[in-house]
Amino acid sequence: MTAEHFLTPVYDAKSVKAWEQRWFELGNQSFGLMQQAALAMANTLKSRLKAGSRLCIWCGSGNNGGDGYLLGVYLSSWYQVHIYQVATPSSTDAIQAQQIAKNTLPITNHPVSADVHIDAMFGNGLMRPLSDAWCDVIEQFNAADGQKIAIDLPTGLHPDTGIPLPKCVSVDMTLCLMGYKAGLLMGHAKSHVGQIINHPLIPADNQLSPIASIDNTLPRLVRHTQHSHQHKGNYGSVMVVGGCATMGGAVIMSAEAAIKTGAGRVTVMTHPAHHAAILARSPNLMLGDIHHICPKQLSAMTAVCLGMGLGRDLWSERVFDEWLAALMDLPITVVLDADGLWHLGHDKYQGIRLPSHFIGTPHHAEAGRLLGISADTVESDRIAAIKALQHRYGGQWLLKGANSLTIDDQANVRICTLGNAAMATAGMGDVLSGMMAGILAQAPTTTIAAITALHAHCGDLLAKDSLVVDVNQMAVVANRLLAEF
Repeated sequence: MTAEHFLTPVYDAKSVKAWEQRWFELGNQSFGLMQQAALAMANTLKSRLKAGSRLCIWCGSGNNGGDGYLLGVYLSSWYQVHIYQVATPSSTDAIQAQQIAKNTLPITNHPVSADVHIDAMFGNGLMRPLSDAWCDVIEQFNAADGQKIAIDLPTGLHPDTGIPLPKCVSVDMTLCLMGYKAGLLMGHAKSHVGQIINHPLIPADNQLSPIASIDNTLPRLVRHTQHSHQHKGNYGSVMVVGGCATMGGAVIMSAEAAIKTGAGRVTVMTHPAHHAAILARSPNLMLGDIHHICPKQLSAMTAVCLGMGLGRDLWSERVFDEWLAALMDLPITVVLDADGLWHLGHDKYQGIRLPSHFIGTPHHAEAGRLLGISADTVESDRIAAIKALQHRYGGQWLLKGANSLTIDDQANVRICTLGNAAMATAGMGDVLSGMMAGILAQAPTTTIAAITALHAHCGDLLAKDSLVVDVNQMAVVANRLLAEF
């Protein structure tokens, strides 16, 4: 099970624009909303920036630039504010905001030295590739010394996909307006947006529908320690299937993660070449020969993970085919990972419908192979990609990467904003598959989003003291976190 969920809605650019328009149709003024946005951002910055700091606000021609002009006015009593007019105001509200700023602030046609540079050049509306001239401006902004802040979205970041167009401002903080845009959380966004602080401004109406939700809720497992009659059979049985003759490490990491996160029993079905090593390292794991599928033994499992270190030759293809066929008709949670996903991408499995208790866990390259597209295409629209995986194959899916996505059996897309670059190391996915199988074996109603968040949170804790996260410690930390509830 999981703790109470606190979901934050995420929208596409079109929905946010329509939301604003409906607000104006109720008689609310667009310039009033601009003033409200600037005041909210000013209050945020006054609590975070040192009094007397020098600020340079880079203002574009549209309403994002208008936000910048008014923000400068509202901050001018506490800071030394200069406006760099990158482009002449063109929208009615931006022109009005500039006129107000002229009475208070110095406005120049070049950037000035500052402690803080604020990007108010483009906002939610930018969808097209930027010109060479604008790319030069972005490079100039990124090269400037000082703290960097963006209004609504960093200039050059696609508001829906998080892909640079083709270059993007990189900031320490983004002052998001109205609601979280998908582009702040997708693609390359994590490298550009810094800390995101949302300013809702107006109430959501009944026509506003999110395309996803931020969900960093951690799972909760309850062990009734006061019940002395409890035994290992009460906490699930996991089978880890994988490991060709030359690749045994992945199944060991996966199996150890499953048992460290509380699974009562874990059996490793692998090539006999690895049996001695597994017994020497983890004698609490049970063993079996990957070539021998025992229906009775398999039906006694509560979760299975399949594919880690399996290989991609004819032997591994035959093994995968046999295990998948044996699992398809059983009501057992199945986690498909690594080479299992590679085999699932074969033409013979086009048209397969995985049951809802099957969970695929690809990274972008594996997802691309499954969909017959490039890894870059997956990254260019990750939400579309995870929906396509479910549409084509059924099941539930986890698309790994910066801000991992999950989609459950009700087609709800969840975004995990935890995790870090130090987790980009061999074995991280194997540990995740084992944690997922281990937790679902005990508590099958736990969401895959919660397990993803747990895995990412463990990585964040371990990254505080390390350049690269030690994958062997991930499940140890997970065990401690689960015990804290």
